[in-house]
Amino acid sequence: MAITDLLLGNLALAFVTGLISSFGHCLGMCGGIVAIYSARQSARTAELGIKPGLLARIASLMPLHLGRITTYMLIGALIGLAGSLLDQASGMLGWQGAFSILVGIAMLLVSLSLLGVLPPIEMALASLTKGSSPMGRMRGLFGKHSLLSTLALGMLWGLLPCGLVFAMLVLAARTQTIWGGGLTMLAFGLGTIPTLLGFGLAANLLSPKLRGRLQVFAALLIMLFAVQTILRGLAVANLIPSLIIGPVMLW
Repeated sequence: MAITDLLLGNLALAFVTGLISSFGHCLGMCGGIVAIYSARQSARTAELGIKPGLLARIASLMPLHLGRITTYMLIGALIGLAGSLLDQASGMLGWQGAFSILVGIAMLLVSLSLLGVLPPIEMALASLTKGSSPMGRMRGLFGKHSLLSTLALGMLWGLLPCGLVFAMLVLAARTQTIWGGGLTMLAFGLGTIPTLLGFGLAANLLSPKLRGRLQVFAALLIMLFAVQTILRGLAVANLIPSLIIGPVMLW
């Protein structure tokens, strides 16, 4: 599969997953953070006798999301670099196919977790932090109003354990480049902005049942790419033939 095709597929999947999952998973996980920050900002402006308009309120939230997406991109770039190094090492050892299969299996496990077949991956990620979650440091920044404190709050937000973020990081490793990993996480972060920036107003128009279906759809998208990645690894290992349809190499 050409690197360009792989990257374009990653970006499309990451953005669509972020956009769809933001109505369900992301709203449940992170909606409270936006609500707390917004409430404290509103209380401060009320004390000052200021009534900011819609654009001003949106602008006040942008540094928060900029910090979050910056964290996503930095980690994505590091994961992309790690994927590149592992691919080079596996190439020298003749394990390139095995590397793709392992990445695909990781994506498949995450998708099963999002579908509820496996336990929530957030539990495992949180246990790895051993109580040192970024949330503790975030609490001290909610009441501050400077640009730097808001950016720092957003960057810490990006470090919170999240199954979907983990799935996108596995996707970023699949690009096997620094810039590909960073762009994958940028696309995911941009996809989550509309709902989180709207304080969940759009999601409130949807029933919980429909939001659950959207999360299932996002998990199925991840599963589809997981299967493709596994098949790609099997093809690289010469265990199955590659599949090419027209100019597109599926695996």
